[in-house]
Amino acid sequence: MHDLDHTDRTDTSAPGYRLHLMSPTWTHSPSGPESSASPASPASPESPASPASPSPLSGPHHLWRPLPPRTGELESLRREQPTRRTGSWTLIEAGDGVVRLTTDRTRSHHLLFTRAGDTWVISDDPQELRRHAPAWVRDEQAAGVFLHAGFTPGTRTLAHEVYATPAGSVVELRPDGTWSCRSWDTYRYDADPITSPQEFAGVFRTALDTAVERVLQDTDGRQLLVPLSGGLDSRLLAVWLKRHGARNVVTFTYGVPGSTEVAISRGVAEALGMDWFTVDLDPAEVARTWAGPDGVGFQKRTWGLTSLPHVQDWYALLRMRRDALIDTDAVFLPGHTIVGNMHDEHLLEGRPSRNDVLAAVARHHSLLQGDRNAWRHLPLLRRAVMQGAQEVSFPTRRNEDLAGSGRSIQELLEWVNLQERQAKYINESLKAYEAFGYGWALPMLDTELWRTWLRGSEELTATRDWYAQFTAEAYAEATGTASQLFEAPAARIPAGPRRLLMAALTVTGTRTALARAVSMRTMLHHPMAFEAFNAPMPRTEQIRRMARGATSTGLWARLFLEGTWSTEPVVPMSTGDTQDMS
Repeated sequence: MHDLDHTDRTDTSAPGYRLHLMSPTWTHSPSGPESSASPASPASPESPASPASPSPLSGPHHLWRPLPPRTGELESLRREQPTRRTGSWTLIEAGDGVVRLTTDRTRSHHLLFTRAGDTWVISDDPQELRRHAPAWVRDEQAAGVFLHAGFTPGTRTLAHEVYATPAGSVVELRPDGTWSCRSWDTYRYDADPITSPQEFAGVFRTALDTAVERVLQDTDGRQLLVPLSGGLDSRLLAVWLKRHGARNVVTFTYGVPGSTEVAISRGVAEALGMDWFTVDLDPAEVARTWAGPDGVGFQKRTWGLTSLPHVQDWYALLRMRRDALIDTDAVFLPGHTIVGNMHDEHLLEGRPSRNDVLAAVARHHSLLQGDRNAWRHLPLLRRAVMQGAQEVSFPTRRNEDLAGSGRSIQELLEWVNLQERQAKYINESLKAYEAFGYGWALPMLDTELWRTWLRGSEELTATRDWYAQFTAEAYAEATGTASQLFEAPAARIPAGPRRLLMAALTVTGTRTALARAVSMRTMLHHPMAFEAFNAPMPRTEQIRRMARGATSTGLWARLFLEGTWSTEPVVPMSTGDTQDMS
């Protein structure tokens, strides 16, 4: 998403780099003296790298996959253009002193990099990078965004002068100390889209078939775990696994005993004839465990220097591992999907100005503390939104007319969401599986689904209505029963009237008051025991902040930045001027 060129050189002496790759699923090409990483020994040697052979980016090269790559996969993937690569991957290529870091669309395994003297230091683990970085102090501007968004924008991290690879990007690190970052992907809907729901269903089915079949081949009989909520995405994935005759599939959920979602999840599994179990959550026990070494250890393994640790699955995974509820090499298949990344759909109904749209995007991603104007004093976030506008068909000139630009509005809102919150918070949840030694795959975010979604018309893709109908029909076909979904009451209103109602409530202020009252009750007594993670904050302060509009995630972001969410701080702490956290 970011096309940047950093030319202020930090050092011009001899070129070199060090790799500190900690994930066990890296593989690499035969190494010359420049390579300093191996899957068998993730900690790298300390000596700077030597120049590569004269041919550009001739080697060595390193490939990451969430499951160990097969023999020859590194070279075959390198031969493909990034837009054609499938599955989840990160690629490191080197040659002539240049190091190229290429990240997939979902940012499934981002890399961190910084300059230490005349050497680039590159790692996939913040704790490892900290041991080799020349300094470890907070990036206050990035922390300001993090407080309101739960992630750092663009290439910035919570550590000053340490950077991270964005989704769908190529970062080049040069021997003179300069670096650049550019997107290798675009997000453009077809100019002549599919408008027929039936035709779109056909191509969507074909894409799902291809992606799911690939996962079954890659996992090769390993136990497959489907987190089965009461919603659409995991249900559709479970249906498709059944359609393809997947064996050794286990579904599960977790929550406070008696919660509606647990009951619906069990019913879906029974209808599909799949094994199912639940992990009961006791908020007091979750809070006690989070306050111990397991909590801080999880944070260190999953924050990636850019993201609030995604805690939703944490306690359930801890129980699965400790109680041997699943195979030690199980592969998780969450329902993360290309569908449903649109927000503020009312912008498609009216005639918003260019600034209205840009402000709506920035506001949407900075509401964790309940401050609807926070985006105004977050220049890094606004810059990320503007960069996104330049990469889609959204008009970029100040006085350019938006008439007839509904599609470009949709592209902008979805693209920034996919590049920022989805990539850096939602997809970072996959690190929870890795933290406990499990594998994972994302069939519903794979290349075929991505391409297919961009073939659909605005009417088919701007809301989840078509997708909900598609899923209901697939579920009925597989089970002979109608779908029962876990959803908020407002979601039961048809999309068109719902958008008009929400717009009216927003204008009058009623929407905010109603939503805040309902959300406070839910946050303090959550069906997934989220209140357990609020425990380090006094209850009176929780209520006060929630009354001002803060979400549970907002409370956690504040605690994380303050260094009080666990037994010790994980993030770099402030030096000099401190960020206003009031």
